[in-house]
Parts: sequence; C-alpha cells; structure tokens
Amino acid sequence: MLSRLLAACLMLAVPLLVAAPVRADVRPAVATGNYAYDQPPTGGAAPDPGQSGLLAFGQGALADGSLTTRADWVGSATTPYREVSIVIDLLRDHPLDQISIVSNVPNRYYGIKSVSVRTRAEAEADYTSIQARDWYGTASPLPAGVPLTHTLQVDLDERTARWIIVKITRLHQYQHMALNEIAIHPAAGDPGPVTGPALSADQLRAEIAKPVKQIPRAGMVDVGNYLAEPKPDDGVPDNAGGVVPFLYGKLFDRDLTGYAGWRGAATANKTVSLVFDLLADHPLGTIEIVADAPNQFWGFDEATVTYRAEADTTYKIAYRGVRDRAQPAYRLEIPMGDKRARFVRIQLHRNNQYLHVPVAEVRFAVGSGPVGQNPAPPLGADALRAELTRHTKLADQYGQYLYQDWPGKVTSDAQLRAEAEREWEHLKTVAHDSAVYDKYGGLKALGKHPATGYFQLRKIDGKWWFVTPDGHPYLLKGVDSVSHDEWGYGTLHREADGSAREVFESLPDPDAYPDAYASTERGEVVSFVKANLMRKHGDDWQDAWRAFTDKRLTDWGFNGLSKWARDAKLRKPYIDQVPAPADAIRVLWAIDPFDPGFAAKLDRKIADLGIAARSTDPWLIGYFFDNERGWDSNVVKEVLARDATLPAKRAFVSYMSDAYGQDLAKVNAVLGTDAGSFDELAGTPIDVARLPAADMSGFIRLASKTYYTAVNQAIAKADPNHLFLGSALVPTWHASFDWNVGGIDQLDAISLDVYSDSASYLKEYEPFDKPVLNLEYSFSTADRGLRAINAATRAQSIADRGAKYRSFAEAQATSPVFVGSGWFVYYDQAVTGRPGDGENYNFGLLNQQDQPYSEMTDVMRDTNLGLELVHLHGTADLTARMVADSITRLAPVSARAPEVPFPRTPRAFSLEVASSSRPDVVALDGTVRLPRHTTVVTLTLKVTRTADGSTASTAPLRLRVPAAPRG
Repeated sequence: MLSRLLAACLMLAVPLLVAAPVRADVRPAVATGNYAYDQPPTGGAAPDPGQSGLLAFGQGALADGSLTTRADWVGSATTPYREVSIVIDLLRDHPLDQISIVSNVPNRYYGIKSVSVRTRAEAEADYTSIQARDWYGTASPLPAGVPLTHTLQVDLDERTARWIIVKITRLHQYQHMALNEIAIHPAAGDPGPVTGPALSADQLRAEIAKPVKQIPRAGMVDVGNYLAEPKPDDGVPDNAGGVVPFLYGKLFDRDLTGYAGWRGAATANKTVSLVFDLLADHPLGTIEIVADAPNQFWGFDEATVTYRAEADTTYKIAYRGVRDRAQPAYRLEIPMGDKRARFVRIQLHRNNQYLHVPVAEVRFAVGSGPVGQNPAPPLGADALRAELTRHTKLADQYGQYLYQDWPGKVTSDAQLRAEAEREWEHLKTVAHDSAVYDKYGGLKALGKHPATGYFQLRKIDGKWWFVTPDGHPYLLKGVDSVSHDEWGYGTLHREADGSAREVFESLPDPDAYPDAYASTERGEVVSFVKANLMRKHGDDWQDAWRAFTDKRLTDWGFNGLSKWARDAKLRKPYIDQVPAPADAIRVLWAIDPFDPGFAAKLDRKIADLGIAARSTDPWLIGYFFDNERGWDSNVVKEVLARDATLPAKRAFVSYMSDAYGQDLAKVNAVLGTDAGSFDELAGTPIDVARLPAADMSGFIRLASKTYYTAVNQAIAKADPNHLFLGSALVPTWHASFDWNVGGIDQLDAISLDVYSDSASYLKEYEPFDKPVLNLEYSFSTADRGLRAINAATRAQSIADRGAKYRSFAEAQATSPVFVGSGWFVYYDQAVTGRPGDGENYNFGLLNQQDQPYSEMTDVMRDTNLGLELVHLHGTADLTARMVADSITRLAPVSARAPEVPFPRTPRAFSLEVASSSRPDVVALDGTVRLPRHTTVVTLTLKVTRTADGSTASTAPLRLRVPAAPRG
C-alpha cells in the first residue's frame, strides 16, 4: 500500500513536459486505429490504467495527441514481468514514414532500458523488426544529468504496415516505466483498402507470438541458416530446435537485451555448439559474438570458432580462447582477413555444467572479394548436425598447434637434435646429492628414525612424514605418468570404425617411426611424443629418454613417481594402483561393498595383478585402490530406489534398524513407508528426500568403512609390507567427505586429487590426524592450442604456472598432515586430444616435442629445494637459521673439479665459507687447492637471506679433500 501511495504522489508531481520536435517534413500522425497492452498499465491517465481491452486512437493516453498524458508501469518486489508490448492496429495498410515514441518521466526512478519496433502488412505472415536498441534507462536510478524527457524517432522508410508492435523493457522489476505518446506518421501514398474488421484485444495480443524477421543489412551476412546442439532452452524461435533462418533467429535480431540460452543441469552438456550455413562462400571481414550474462550464474569459460569453405572437407581454427566469467559483458570480435567460408561453427564450453550459457548476437561482416557462385543447396537439420562432427585441422607433423607461432616452435628434426645436445650439457652435471639425501630422497639433515626396509609413515614432532627404507624423513614430490609408453599422451589418427581423423597436417612416417603407433579398442593411436623422441635421439631413443628424464627430475627437485604409468627402469620411489575388479557390483559409478562376494573378487583381482611379487620392493611406497570413485548422496539415492536384490539396499535397512533400535514403526515414520517388516522394507523404493542428514552421513560412513576394510585386508594378504593409500578421491566429485573419512581407520593415508589453487582442503582433514596426499594436481594455461582444466588452476602464462605451483606447493607443505603430492603429468596431452575423451590439457612439465617448460621448471626446482623445510617449520617464510640448520653434511671434493661442493639452496639464499680449519687447502673465497695427502677440512658456512641480508652459520662441517694427482 505504501508503495502505491508513493507512486501516486510521484504521479501528481509530474511537470508539463514537451517532447523533442518531429521533423518538419513529417506528416501528421495517423488518427484512426486501436491498440492493446499485453501488460495493463498500473498508473497514468485514464482510461489506460488497468485496461486489458481495446483503446481507440484519440481515446487512450498513448494516441491522444497530448504529451501530458501517459501510461505507467510501476515496479515493485512483486512485479512478475520486465517487458511490456503495445500492439497497434491501423485498421488497414499504410505507407509509413516514421514512428515517434515519447517518454516524459517524473523522476529518476523511471526509465526504459530498451525499446524495439516491428511491423507487419496485411499480406505478410511475419513481422519485420525495424529497430531494437537500448534507450535511456540502462542505469537505475537515472544518473544525475540524464534528462527526464525522451523522444525516439524510428524511420520506417515508406514501409507498408497495418500492425505495429512496440516493446519496452525495464532494467529490473523495481524500475518504473512510462510512455506518453506513440505517433505513427504516414509516408506519401494512399492507404490500402479496408479488407477485414478491426482485431479484438485478444487477437492483437496474439500478434506478439508471430515470427519476427530482420531486414538484411548492407555489409553483413544476414541471410542464412543455423542450428544449435543441444537446442536452447531460452529464446524464440531458437528454442524450438532445428534449423533457424538468420532472418528470424534470436541470434540475428539485433536485440542485445534478449538471448538464446542453454540452462545448466546435472545432465547438461558442458559444450554448446552452433553451426551456421551462410548459403555460399563469403569473404569474411570479422565474426563477432555477443553474450551478456544476466548474473553470475550465466556464462561460459572457453570459446572456439572454426570455419570452412564449401569445397573444403575440414574446418580451420579462426579463434580459440578463454573468457573471464567475472566480466558479464562478452564481446568477441574475430578478424578473419577475408578468409572465405560458407560454414562457421561456434563452440562454447562451460567447466561447470550447472552454468547457464547465453548468446545474444552473432554477426558476420563481409570482407573484400566476390561471393561464391553456384553454391550447393542449403543444408537441412541432419546435414548441419553432421557438420558438427567434421574434423578441424589442428596439428603439424610434430604435433604442434597450426594456428600460432611461439619462440622455440619446432621447425626441423635438426632443431630437436640440437636442443638435446644443449640440454645434455647442463644435465650431465646434475647428480643425486648423497650428502643431503639418502638414495630414496629422504633428507638426512632431519635425522634418522627406525628403519623397516620399506616406506612407512611416522609422526615426528607433531608433523607427519614418510620415512624411507633407510630411516630418513621424506616428503613425496612426485610426477604422474613418467613414461613414454603412456598412451594417454597419444591421440587417435583412425577411429574404431576405421575412418581417418583429418586433424593432422601430416603424420609421422609409420615405417620410420613404428614405435609411435599402436592399435587400441578405441582406434588406431599415434604418439607424437614417441615420434619426436625418435627424431631427437635416433635408434637408442629409449635409453636416451630414460637418462634425460632421470636427470631432469633430479634437477627439478622431484623425488618420486606418484601415479599411473611409470618407466620401471627409473629408480625412483613410486606408488602403484590396484584397479577395482571388473565383476564388482556397481551402483552408478560406485562399488557396492556389501556384496558378500566382494572379498573373493578382490582376492582374485590381486592375484591376477601379481602384487605378492612386489611385496619385497623397497622402492614401492604403497597402493591406491580404484580411482576417484566413492559414495555421495546420488549413490545413496540410487541404492534407496532399488530392491532387495542389491546388497547395499539390504545393508541400508539393517543400518536403519540398528539406528532406530529395531523399531520398524519409527523407521517407517522417518522414511514415509508402511512396510510390514524389515524384509519388506528392503524391497520397497524409498524417497531419499525423507532420509535425515544424520542417517545419510552415517550410512555413507558405514559403506566406506566396509569398503576400505575389505580392500585393506585383501592387499595386506598379498603384500603386508607396503602402505595402503586410499582411492585418490576428488573431494567434491563422485565422493563425499563422509566417504573420504568413513573408512579412515583402514587407511595409512588419505589420498586425494585436488585441482585447485587453494590448499585449504587440508584444514578439513587435520582434525583426523591422518596423513594426506594430493596425487593429482596441475596448473595450466590455455595456449598453443591446449586448454586449461578449470578456472581455479588456470594460469596466464608458462611463468605463471610456476608461480602458482610455488604458492600451492608451499601452502600444502605447511600442513602437519600433508606428506606429499603428484604433479599431473610429465608431458602435455596431444593438441588433437587423447583417445577416449579428447582431453587436450596443458598439464606437462614438457610439451609433446620433449621441450621443458623451463620458465616453470626453474621455479619448481627452487620451490622443491625448500619444501621439506616448509613442512618442518610450518611456514613458507624460511629464515637463514632454518636453512643453515638443514645443512649437516658436505659431499667430498672431486679431484677432477676441485671446488667446495656447496649444497643447493633456494634462490632466496646464498652460501659462502665463513671459516676454514685449513685455509691453505680451502680458502675463505671457496677456492680449493688439492693437498699432497687426502685431508679433512672443517668448514663453517654462512647462509645469507638475500631479501633482508640476515645471516646464520652452519654447525662445523667436515669436508674431505683428495690428494693432488701425482706427476
């Protein structure tokens, strides 16, 4: 009531306003006709307020010739609509010159965000859009200085029309709208005959739903067809699906306030695809995509635009890039440089399938050159859908992205060989520092603990650590899939049906590089990684790869092979997988651990894997079981919908019976069932919405405990010496926190896969005082044809990948429960996508041309050098004293290169000799003079933190200096 009184007061305060004058040569307005509203005005001059019937010209406020009367639509919290249409019937066709629309408003809380005008002659079936544009209410309240008097003049260029629809929209439901006058001015010429009666108000409102076409624009491709997959949920007529002509489509209506929209959902496609048929080859100047997100729940993360001329069989890339969803206004203009295209595809990818995707407009600007002659007929719906599956040329003969150049891009085999020679000059000086680390990578300075000959987990001074078989604390700094035989680095060159994938400029010669090819159930696979290694190293490429890889990992500070494929000849600590039995009972993606035969199935699987033979391997850290699969509420929902033949359903009923003291009546009341017995309840579908949260949690935890008890016991029977590390779960996908901790007593450590830039996930697990591993994580950038996996881990550049690694790795290491991680992965995936799912992420320490991302690995080296100290002290802000205390041994001097063997320290610190017991052998400037006899010199080193100049000295260190060679 208060809002209505306020609105009434505002209306009484309206001053007399005068609209901007109409052109002097414009004829007087048409005086005969009717109009109707689809949303009756809530205020203004009588008789318009509340009017749902016909209003005659001269009677209603909008066509009475007075600029002092108006119709109002007052906004409020309960206003259900944001747009109003006024449908005008001129009673017969008129040649029209101009429409004048006047809005004089009383205060800044009024405004009209946008206005559109469309017309239809009696002989036409469809409306033609004349104009759609923003008006004066695009900010609310109106900014100071914005006038309150507005006149919009729309030229009709002698277009003939009987019916006119003016649509106005508001910025939000609270904004008030007002119209004073809509004047329709005729052009020269006589009106058409009266051919039918005036339409009723309901008939006029029905006109709003009729199709609307656009007037083709000079210099634009406005005639053509398009199809979207999946079909939009929002936007007329696009949401009907099928082929949409440009002239009628939402994407070509020039109205940026509306859009075609694809709603997000659990089952929604992550990629929205559009294919456009321009009907003939056109030289294109630009392609423009406009997509304004109405709010933070709308948007997408990546866009790819491809095109082909009619005679081409494959598409080419015009644009591939990411967008920042924090910026709702998306304007992408792609220069085409007169490239010829008949077909264009736009693919919009959302990393989160619950996001809604909007597209307001697509514009094709014509460039220079003739339009193609004698084109084939327009494609129908099925043919346009087939266009979406056509291949796009992506990769050159080395597997590199075709549409971009960068420093170091491979142009010849000779370049690869020269790069190998240069890199080896550095790597041949890299060696495992046995004075600092034991052979497994345990840090000797942290002391020695009881050794078992196998990796163990031990809590030392309040921090969890691995302890190596030799007894030294160890933090896993691993890399996943360190193997040239990892076919996830490969890509299909021929589909399972035998058809070729036309995505390559050329393929490696199969006769020259036979090891680069393999046959799989998914199709024929080629590995550019292998082909490039063979080009680089020749016949002994495998041994050369192994030597390079071993030294690279040592140089970069990585000390383990953490997950997936590994080269067995690389002597690094490793983690192995126990896959789930193929005959395990599945519920959605998860396993039913209540299956009475689950233990026997596990035993058979473990026997087939030959795990017992690995039980005495000291390099094996432990096992993870299955991968990224647990229980969440969706699994419980499926269990409850099943009958008593599912063991988990019977287990659920048993759980509820125990939880409610075997009181069936209580259980029925809780679940909304009327079972006559617990056996009957097991056969009854149950609505998961009735299940209390405490029971959801309790049942998932019971399932987890049952599951991990069975798996732990099965592995331990075959191998009692190694650790059980859980299931490498993604905390928020295909699992739940209850599952992750429900079986915690059966785990030696919790293993997770956390693709994030925040280590805060560890806070959830610290209260359980159980070691935690992050076995998959990565930071990637969308560049060189590759994608970034998600927004949280997306970097702006290769160097930024390293910066994000430092921040994340150090933050993880500060947690007392963190014991290590695995970088995913050694090599990038193929630009053309890995077999099976097409992933093509920039995950690698190296690209597929075996070139290290040195801007990143340099930062990783420096970070990895200090991670044990970060974990020990619980802070990434290391001091000179912390670093000095970690230096407890020195390697002996080499007679071949007599110099003080300073241990490596992070770049933020420098080392120098502070004192020497034999300055004649080891001088204070660090030079070494080999003595006549082997001599042990006692040194003290000074550590300086370069940021602030603070220093600390090491304890006295013994340095063995060999005798000078005779002769």
